[in-house]
Amino acid sequence: MNNNNNSICNKSVHKKNVQHPLLINFGENQDGDGFDEFILDTFRFVGGRRYHNVSSSKYFLPNDLPEMDRLEKQHYLFLHIWRNNFSAPVREKIITKRKSSLHMAFEYPSAIFIGVDISPIFPSEQKKPDNATFLQNMLDGLPFEDDTFDFVYQRSLASAISEDQWKNDVIYELHRVTKPDGWIELMEPEFLFSKETDAPNCHKFSRALLGFLATLGINGFISSQLENILTSTKLFKNIHCEERSTPIGQWGGRLGEMMCNDYIESAEACKPALSQFIGISHEKFDSMLENIRMEINQNRLYYKTRRFYAQKA
Repeated sequence: MNNNNNSICNKSVHKKNVQHPLLINFGENQDGDGFDEFILDTFRFVGGRRYHNVSSSKYFLPNDLPEMDRLEKQHYLFLHIWRNNFSAPVREKIITKRKSSLHMAFEYPSAIFIGVDISPIFPSEQKKPDNATFLQNMLDGLPFEDDTFDFVYQRSLASAISEDQWKNDVIYELHRVTKPDGWIELMEPEFLFSKETDAPNCHKFSRALLGFLATLGINGFISSQLENILTSTKLFKNIHCEERSTPIGQWGGRLGEMMCNDYIESAEACKPALSQFIGISHEKFDSMLENIRMEINQNRLYYKTRRFYAQKA
């Protein structure tokens, strides 16, 4: 997700082991039309769900239509929680309205939006505006010259990027492609609910998730550490951290119910990996999810998200 009047340059750049950072606004609401001929090479199928087929990636969630629908709904949940698409002070320069990157590309034809993802689950050419471009599988770095973008935005990759990659690759690569005095922004969730010790199934699931991530070298607590990581690079000024705690479950009203549904759907998407890690059947995993939903609705739990934005020094 990206934008601004910059063309893609052909000059070679040094490449880092970066997952799928988003250059100026992340568009997660994509469909997979037009890629049937590549399906065997591009995707794999487990338990009736479709996944990317990139062995070098740590990303383990599906990329099928149910997951894309979930991410679409989640986008608008985050928009409601934060009241904007991003927090960095770039609205006057780049965009002024609260819409997804695809919609913003239609509305602001003078800006260029570039979305990056590991899988080719992008809008068809018929649905894509001329000023929006989508790139696949940027695991080896971003193919742009230094100092290219005014704003680089990335979110929801805490479960896909190792702590070593955060500290040694990702932040440096986002910094590299950002213009001097430009901004980067990161948004990541907390994987533990507040007071979840009162909800044993919630606690069991989140601890299993954290344990599974640890086997991949992923620090599930990275959301609470990104501000320090940004500071330690000495590459940025005006570093900010903002936090939102959102009631989840029926006590949070309609938003809380929708957040609960999103959490259960994302947990269900983890079933192939986590049921094997925990050592339980899919049926017992489903039963655990039913208990999690009940506990979420019986306890006053909060779902926490954080945004970090910083200006390139």
